Amino acid sequence: MTQIQNKRIGTIDMLRGLAIFGMVLCGNIGFGSGLPGFMFHCQTPPPTHAFDPTNVGITWVDLVFPFFLFTMGAAFPLAMRKRLESGVSQWTISAGLFRRWLTLAIFALVLGNGYKTGSSARPEYLECLFNICLWGVMFMSLVRLDGKPWGKHLNNAGLFLLIVMAFIRVDYFQVPLSRWNSNIIIMIMAYIALFGGLIWMFTRNNLKLRWIVLFAIGGIKFLSTHVPQSLEWAPQFASVAWIFRWKFLQYLFVAVAGSIVGDLLLSHSKSGKSLDIDGKHVAAGFIAFAAMVTQLWGLYTRNVLADFIISAVLGIAFIMLTIKELKIMGKVGVIGFILMLIGIALDPIDGGITKDHCNLSYLFTTSGMAALTAAFFLMLEFKWNVKDTGLTGCGQNPMMAYTVTNFLTTPLLTLIGIGPWLNTISAGSPFWGIMRGLVYTILMVLITSFFTKKKLFWRS
Repeated sequence: MTQIQNKRIGTIDMLRGLAIFGMVLCGNIGFGSGLPGFMFHCQTPPPTHAFDPTNVGITWVDLVFPFFLFTMGAAFPLAMRKRLESGVSQWTISAGLFRRWLTLAIFALVLGNGYKTGSSARPEYLECLFNICLWGVMFMSLVRLDGKPWGKHLNNAGLFLLIVMAFIRVDYFQVPLSRWNSNIIIMIMAYIALFGGLIWMFTRNNLKLRWIVLFAIGGIKFLSTHVPQSLEWAPQFASVAWIFRWKFLQYLFVAVAGSIVGDLLLSHSKSGKSLDIDGKHVAAGFIAFAAMVTQLWGLYTRNVLADFIISAVLGIAFIMLTIKELKIMGKVGVIGFILMLIGIALDPIDGGITKDHCNLSYLFTTSGMAALTAAFFLMLEFKWNVKDTGLTGCGQNPMMAYTVTNFLTTPLLTLIGIGPWLNTISAGSPFWGIMRGLVYTILMVLITSFFTKKKLFWRS
C-alpha cells in the first residue's frame, strides 16, 4: 500500500527522467559503430545518417522528445493549481508563463551558439575549458536559491558573465553569434510551456473542454497536412522565424494530453486515498508496458495491421483487469490505449508514421505510448514504492541534465583523454558504440542526481 505524495509525483519525475536518459544515450552512442537502424532516429538511418523523410516508422529514439513534452504537460496542473489555491492571481501566473517562455527562449539561443566550435586554430583544450566555464556560468544564471538573500545576485552575476563569455566567443574564438543558432528542442519547449500553460489555465476546471481542445489541435494538424490550402489565411513571419514558427505549436497536442493525465494524478494525490495494487493491476501494468514495446516492433518493421490487432487485444486485456475498480493506473492506461490505437489507425492515412516531418499519427501514437509508460510506472510506484531512482533525480532537474553532457562531462573526458579513446574503440564496434553512450549517460545521471540531492535545481 502506498500513496502519491502531494509534494511530488514520482511517476512524472521518472517518466521525465527516462526521456532525458534516452536523449543523452541516443546522442552519444557510436554513430560509426555499426549499430542497427533501430538504435537511431528512423528518418536518419545508418550508415550515412542522412535525413530521409520517406523512411517511415519510429524507433525508441523517436520517443524521447514527445515523452518529455508529455511530462511538461503533466506538470502544468501540479505547478499551477497549487499556486491558484494559495491565492496567486491568474494574471500573476500567466505573467510567470511569459517569463518562463523568455527564460527558455534565451536558454535555447545560449545553447545553440554555445554548441558552435571555433573557426580559428585554437587548441582543443581551450575549447574544452571554455565549455566547462560556460556550464558553470549557466549554473549561476539558472540555479534556484529560494529564500537565500544572495540568490538573485548570483543569478544576475551569471547573466553578466554570459555576456562576457559571448564577447570572448566572438573575439578570441572567432565564432560569430547568430540569432539563427538556437537549440530547436528548447525553443519548441518554450512555446509549449507558454501556450500549453495558457490552455491549462483556460480549461483547468473542465476536462471535457480540454479534450475538445486536444482534438481541435489534432484537426488543425490534419488540415495542415492533407488540406494545406485551408490554412493559407495564417500569416507567415519569415523575419522572426528564428524565434517563432507555426509548426512549433503542433507539439501542443502531446503536452495537452499530458496535462489531462496530470490532472488525474493530482486529483488522486489530493484525495489522500491509499491504493492497494493486487495481482491484476500488476499484470495490467506489464500489459501497458508490453503494448508500448509492441509499437517499436510493429511500426518500425511496418507490420501495422498486426500491430493494431495485438495492441487492441492488449487494450481489451488491460480494461478487463482494471474495469472492476478503475483506479488511477487504469484511467491513465485507458487514455494511453485510446490515443495509441487512434495513432496506429492514422498511420496509413498519413502515409506512415514519421517524427520528421511530424505527422498526426506520430502525435497520437507517442502520446498514447507516454501515457502507457506512465501507467507502468504508477504500478511500480504503488506496488514497490519505486520512485527514488537516478531517473527521478534527473526528472526533477531536467535542464541541468540536458546540458551536463555537452558542456561538462564531454570536455572533461576529452581533456583527460578518455573521450578520444572511447571514440577510437567504438569505431566499427556495436558493443563499444553502446558502451560509449552508456558511459556519458551514466555520468549525466550521477552528476545531476548529486546536485538534485543537494537541492540545487535549475529553472526550467
